Amino acid sequence: MDVRAASSPDETLARGRRALLHQSPQVSDEMLTLVQARGSLVWDVNGREYLDCTAQAWSNNLGANDPRVVEAAVEQLRRITHARPTFHTPALLELADLLVGIAPDGLEQVGFTLHGSMAVEMALKLALRNRPGAQHVLTLQDGYHGRSLSTMAASWPHPDNVFGPLQPRFTRAPHPDTYRPRPGLDPEQDAELCLRLLRDTIRKGVDGKVAALIYEPIQGNGGHIEFPALWHAGLRRICDEEGILLILDEVQTGLGRTGSMWAAQHYGIQPDILVFGKGVGGGFPLAGILAHHDLQRFEPGDDQLTFGQFPVAIAAGLATVRAIIEDRLPERATEHGAYATERLLEMQQRHPLIGNVRCPGLMVSIELVTDRATKEPATKEAHQVYLRGLDHGVIFGESRYAGLGNLIKIKPPLDVTHEQLSRALDVLDTVLTEIENGRD
Repeated sequence: MDVRAASSPDETLARGRRALLHQSPQVSDEMLTLVQARGSLVWDVNGREYLDCTAQAWSNNLGANDPRVVEAAVEQLRRITHARPTFHTPALLELADLLVGIAPDGLEQVGFTLHGSMAVEMALKLALRNRPGAQHVLTLQDGYHGRSLSTMAASWPHPDNVFGPLQPRFTRAPHPDTYRPRPGLDPEQDAELCLRLLRDTIRKGVDGKVAALIYEPIQGNGGHIEFPALWHAGLRRICDEEGILLILDEVQTGLGRTGSMWAAQHYGIQPDILVFGKGVGGGFPLAGILAHHDLQRFEPGDDQLTFGQFPVAIAAGLATVRAIIEDRLPERATEHGAYATERLLEMQQRHPLIGNVRCPGLMVSIELVTDRATKEPATKEAHQVYLRGLDHGVIFGESRYAGLGNLIKIKPPLDVTHEQLSRALDVLDTVLTEIENGRD
C-alpha cells in the first residue's frame, strides 16, 4: 500500500495533477484549479478571480451556484439521495411535467439521464425502436454528439481513432456553411445542393432503411456553424418524405442559449426527438430527451441506468428550469447577444484576425483567420487568445480540441451582467491587438 509521506498542499496537488489520466502533463500544467464559483465568476486555488465565458462547458445557463439550485439540491440530499429508475420521486414528476410544458409542440414524452452523450444514445435507441428494420443513422459532417463510443462515432472524425472496432457505423452527410459555401455558390445555393446530396445519400448511399437523422441546429464543437433557414425546413421535408425520424441535438443550444427556450423554436424546426443537457442541470449532471407523443415508448430493459434519474440532479434541474423561466433568461440572452454582436462587428473592422462573427443570443463566437481572402484558420492564434485572456482574468472558450480549432467563444451564463460582458469584450479587443502586434 502506498502511504504518502506528509507533504504540503501544493505538493499534493502537483502529484494529483501528474496522476490524472485524461490530460497530458503539458496540457495539465495550463489548467486552472478552481475552488469557488458564483454567477459568471470563478476563483482558482490561488484566490485569483476570472470571468468565465465558457459557463463551464456551456452548462451554467443559469449562473454558477445559484442559491435556488443549491438549496433545492441540499433539501433533496436531506430527504433521499438515490432512487433506482423503477421508482419515482416528486421532483422527477414535477420536472417531467415542466419540461413537457415548455417543449416544442408535439413533444409530450420525456426521459432523463446523466449527461449529453447518454441522452443522444437514448434518442438513437428510441429511433431504432420506432423504425424496426432500419439499420442506419445519418449525421452531418462537422457534427458533434459526445464522447461515448457510439456518440464519438457519430461526431466529426476523432484524430488517430483507435476505437473503431467497437464503434457502430454512421453515415455522414455534407452540410452548408454560410461562411465557407462551396466555390461558385452563395449560402442559399449551397444549402439547396446539400439537400439534394442528402436525398441521394438516403436513396443511394446506404444499404437498407434509415431510422433517423441527427443534427445540431448550430454546430457547436464543429465550429459554431449556423445554417440557412431553408436547410432546416428542407431536412424536415426530406425526413417526412423518406419516413425518417428527425433528432435535434440541443445539448448546447437548449434552455435559452439562442434567445429562445429551444433553438427548435428560434429556427422554426419541428423535431421528432429533441436532446437536451448541459444548461438544464444548473451545474449538476442531468440530460435527457423530449419525444413526440406518437412515438412508441421503450420496452422494459431498453434504457435504464442505476443513477439515470439521480434525485439530487433532478431536484437541481427543477429549480434551474424554474429560475430560467422566472428570470426571463432567453430574453436576456437576446439582449446580450445583440450587444456582443455589435461590439464584435466593430472589432472586425480593426482586427484582421477576425474572419467571421457568429450569434444568435449568447451562442457567440468569432472565427480567427490568418488571411480573410483565403480564410485560412488561425489555430495557433486562437489558443494564444485563450492563454492571454487568462492573464487578463477572462476565460474564453475554444473550439474542437488538440489545437484543431480556430474559434473563440464568448458564452457566459445568460444572467451575466452587462458590465461583465463589456469587460470580456474589452479584454478580447486587447489580446487581439497584442497578438496582431506580435507582443510577447
